[in-house]
Amino acid sequence: MIPSRQYLWPLILCAIATVSSRALCATDVQDTVATELQAAQTAYDQGIESARTDPAAAQKYFAQAANGFDKVVKSGVSNGKLLYNLGNAQVQAKQIGSGIGSYLQAQRIMPGDSQLQSNLAHARTLVKDRFDSGGGILMEDVSDWWHLISFNSRLTLAGIFWIAAWSIAAFLLHQPTAARHETARVLVRRAAWGLAMCGVILGATVVSDITAAQLWPQGVTTSDGVMVRKGNGDGFDPQFAEPLSQGVEFRVLQRRPGWLLIRLGDGKSGWISATQATTA
Repeated sequence: MIPSRQYLWPLILCAIATVSSRALCATDVQDTVATELQAAQTAYDQGIESARTDPAAAQKYFAQAANGFDKVVKSGVSNGKLLYNLGNAQVQAKQIGSGIGSYLQAQRIMPGDSQLQSNLAHARTLVKDRFDSGGGILMEDVSDWWHLISFNSRLTLAGIFWIAAWSIAAFLLHQPTAARHETARVLVRRAAWGLAMCGVILGATVVSDITAAQLWPQGVTTSDGVMVRKGNGDGFDPQFAEPLSQGVEFRVLQRRPGWLLIRLGDGKSGWISATQATTA
């Protein structure tokens, strides 16, 4: 697993900027956030140093680091680097489900980060229960390629391509003598159509992400022994013979007070307690 030390000071600066724009007592809040982040990072580093010689002590340090980073997140500060560090501490503390949840949240902010992808892949190998995709979560299978580019980048590029396409079309319409040569006109038209299609495709990926996040949010179990039931209550029979372990990813199909209707990677669905999972 790639450690999180290199993200500490950029993270502190980003966190302070986020907090100061929202807090009334900016100076006090900034100092508190910086102190919390420094303490969490120190605990994480102590865990790394103790991992080989004293695993029990290392687990305590990692849990302390996870609690510290989580406290900053719950205070209202949220950015990709902070969530990445939180995920690292949680996975090291054997909170696999919570760690994957933090990585998934970070992935939405910085999807092209290679370190994040590497650590997320490692965390997934630690999950006991695996559900191979078999017609269930098709969205992830199709959308992996476009998630290599961040949401904001795709949105910006879609706008640029679309504007460029219409600019070329307007130029040809109002300046017909500018490209009298038939070959030139064909090339310009094809360029306009190409830009327009790129804009439409990128725009479609943006709409798809927004729709999926709103209608079917990603989630992950955060504890072992998660019983999937046939209805939203403990009185309903189990859907499966065995409960789920922590770290199992799913899509949320429906919410009811205290319960989530989920769909697993193999397409099977059922209800779980909302207290045993987190959503990205």
